[in-house]
Amino acid sequence: MKLKTILLAFFTPLLLVASAGSAQAQFNPLSSACKKAPNSPTCQQNNKQNGKSTNPTVDIIKTAANIIAVIAGIGAVVVIIISGFMFVTAGGASPGQRGGDPNRIKSARATLIGAIIGLVIVALAWTIVTFVTDKLVKA
Repeated sequence: MKLKTILLAFFTPLLLVASAGSAQAQFNPLSSACKKAPNSPTCQQNNKQNGKSTNPTVDIIKTAANIIAVIAGIGAVVVIIISGFMFVTAGGASPGQRGGDPNRIKSARATLIGAIIGLVIVALAWTIVTFVTDKLVKA
């Protein structure tokens, strides 16, 4: 229960900062002209340079994927650090040795492996979403 409270207290401000940063719009002097003629070469070049697609759904998907990947990455790092503390406080007993509690080493190892597997899954999911939105979705 205490760990959940600490993680919630850590991630809530981070999420608020991330969402506030994505809500700010940059000044674009061509925005009013590009609303009238979005297919003009100048507006297409402007959209390429600013990294904006003409499809707002793609932008929302990319932003959501980025936020989820950052939060999951930070969470995985926190869990890896926690598993490191679990290893350190296990008393040096690995399974099959005397002294300490071998179940603590097993638990720490399972926590570490779970965090790494989760991090790999999130990285692959982010890569797939980025590839699909960049290459396959015609903006």
